Amino acid sequence: MNSLKQWVTNSSEAVNIRLVKAAPGSGDDEEDQDIIEFNPVFTYSMFGEQEQIFGYKDLVVNLEFASGSLASCFSMGYKEKKPTADKIYTTMKDFLPSDIIDNHDRFIQIAQRDYTEFRPMGTKVAEYRVNAEGTENSVFEFYQAKFDTPRFLEYHRRLQCFAVFFIEGASFIEDTDEKWEIRLLFERVSENGQETYNFVGYCTMYPYFYYPDQIRMRISQFLILPPYQQQGHGSRLYQSLYNDFCSRKEVREMTVEDPNDDFSDLRDKNDMKHLTAKGVFKDLQAPIKAARIEEVAKAYKLTKRQAARCFELALLRNLDKRNKAQYKTFRLQVKGRLYKHNAEALATLDREERVEKLHETFLSVEEDYHRILALL
Repeated sequence: MNSLKQWVTNSSEAVNIRLVKAAPGSGDDEEDQDIIEFNPVFTYSMFGEQEQIFGYKDLVVNLEFASGSLASCFSMGYKEKKPTADKIYTTMKDFLPSDIIDNHDRFIQIAQRDYTEFRPMGTKVAEYRVNAEGTENSVFEFYQAKFDTPRFLEYHRRLQCFAVFFIEGASFIEDTDEKWEIRLLFERVSENGQETYNFVGYCTMYPYFYYPDQIRMRISQFLILPPYQQQGHGSRLYQSLYNDFCSRKEVREMTVEDPNDDFSDLRDKNDMKHLTAKGVFKDLQAPIKAARIEEVAKAYKLTKRQAARCFELALLRNLDKRNKAQYKTFRLQVKGRLYKHNAEALATLDREERVEKLHETFLSVEEDYHRILALL
């Protein structure tokens, strides 16, 4: 058994994603190129739930992408290989760009060309700067595209593999459906009279009918690449979407498809800041009537549940827990929402179990609210 273990490699550790900025004249020497490396978070779609590759020692699988155009190259190396080793490219190819190549010299030629020639597709909708080291020459730009936007269909087929690598449960969206809307984020770098573009992240959105004559915009995939995370770009992307939805009369509300914890935090943080700035929580006291929650949800294009959560966060932020009456009112406010949301499951319990379970859930929610408020 131990002899077999040495031939097993964790696929998420073996796969190495490389963003390559290859300026013309940089040559093939990696020391002359600007390369950012990182590993995927998820590879189970390709290699199974255990995320294991069998049959190699010291395995490295390189997926190189030109930092702007996302032209790509596949290569791999290892110290030893068994005759029965897994066929890695065959296993991965359905998840990789269809135009990926395996000739590294040719890839560098393409990356050098695209370094100066690549330009984003779609309509530019906004830009911003960040005050961070290394971004003095950078401007970050948002572009809006659909699948009938010139050059975008091919570009999306290059970038969609990142969703599988970094969004749990992600799958490819149907690119023949022209209703999809995509917001792209690029870094424009200006140096020595030359402008280059680097891909930062993106979001896919789909419009659903909202009776009688509006639409509900649902965020599907939302991703900032790892080298750009923890720098505020996710919030900027979310804010750009929210501002756009608020300006469109046909949009009734914004929803999110299966948000993970990180996105839920980002959403709560930005919605709280926005509603606070608008004075929604001024002179706030519990209990908050359902009509008020609905009014705010409609005015700011949030779901009723999200608006209610924001009100609860605002109440807790101003709460003096030493004031027992005030704390009880807050507790009943939250429990009322939780009971309605989980009524079907709670109905299967007897009264004592139902009260205990509801209180446990409330305490968990309260603890999480304190964590979220610390982010503001």
